[in-house]
Amino acid sequence: MRMTQDYLQAMCEIIVNSKGTLDKFIGDCIMAVWNAPRSVKDYQTAAVGASIEMQRRLVALWAEWAEAGLPQIRMRVGINTDAVLVGNVGCEHRINYTCLGDGVNLASRLEAMNKKFRTVVLVSGNTKEGA
Repeated sequence: MRMTQDYLQAMCEIIVNSKGTLDKFIGDCIMAVWNAPRSVKDYQTAAVGASIEMQRRLVALWAEWAEAGLPQIRMRVGINTDAVLVGNVGCEHRINYTCLGDGVNLASRLEAMNKKFRTVVLVSGNTKEGA
């Protein structure tokens, strides 16, 4: 549990410091969004920069964990820029602030494709054009 807490704390600090919004945790995954609910200038650049900083911080965590005899973990990131539905979504039993849509699904698929390509960050064409 220590590793998970260390990891989530470090990654969330980077996201928040780059003006990202933490959406949710999905297992050990972090879903974050830039440019919602508040407007962020150069949000694509901020998201890509955060992903690079997250990878650097993870390497530093490896050193700390090695001293404690803990294993390394890997992290993959998928980034996409698109119009999506953002707001409070749910039903009368539970409402959650989130974002939904094809653009979110593509970011998730990009994250998963990192495993196939043996990469750590994949960015969509829309994000590349805007960054």
